Amino acid sequence: MALLELTNVSVRFSLSKKRPDLVALDRFSLSVEKGELVALVGPSGCGKTTALNVLAGQVTPCAGEVRLAGQPVKGVLPSVGYISQADTLLPWRTVLDNVALAMELRGVPKAQRQEAARSLMARMGLAGFEHSYPRELSGGMKKRAAIARVLAIDPDILMMDEPFAPLDALTRQKLQDDILSIWEATGCTILYVTHDLTEAITLADRVVLMSARPGRVVREYPIDLPRPRRVMDVKFSPRFVALEKTLWRDLETQLRQEEAL
Repeated sequence: MALLELTNVSVRFSLSKKRPDLVALDRFSLSVEKGELVALVGPSGCGKTTALNVLAGQVTPCAGEVRLAGQPVKGVLPSVGYISQADTLLPWRTVLDNVALAMELRGVPKAQRQEAARSLMARMGLAGFEHSYPRELSGGMKKRAAIARVLAIDPDILMMDEPFAPLDALTRQKLQDDILSIWEATGCTILYVTHDLTEAITLADRVVLMSARPGRVVREYPIDLPRPRRVMDVKFSPRFVALEKTLWRDLETQLRQEEAL
């Protein structure tokens, strides 16, 4: 049985009385196995984030089924950790208190949550910045703190929506390696939305290409690169290059179809 399933899911958003509804997803189906790392790619505006939000229980579809371990999803899933592109750290809290926030909201005693937050900060390369504020951190350090805050609740499922898009190439590569290390260490299930095909191939067990809006699954690509995997170990290999060429070709087909509409 798949851990997460979307079956013939459609999502419409009402923009205004004078404009027709925006159809974000149309008969979208996807299944994700426990412990799998799946990347969603596709043209801008194709519904990647909407699909992620439906799976997380944040958006209710107008048709279709959403299931977690065979059970219908109704509302936000407590077993899901969500990392977005935006900087979501609270500027008035120290980095330590930001990392401990999710535990605080769940009623974890202060001493226990601070000990766990310190451990996670050390693991993410943030030791020594416990009493700093977000404005004093680099972009990469802020993202590490946001990841640590999510890991603090030990999520079974980690959903990431273009988390590294605003960062420079070297910082992004380091954080990609961090995600691979976290996934290997925890065995959690990861759904990853990205515009970067190189990033998708580097990280994923499987890449799912979506059509131009309304989003549907066009094709799935098993990524048969060896694990454990690191960015610089795989990105120049012949198999990686072949996968990237195939994905680019199919993505360009979707972009041409979008332009023709």
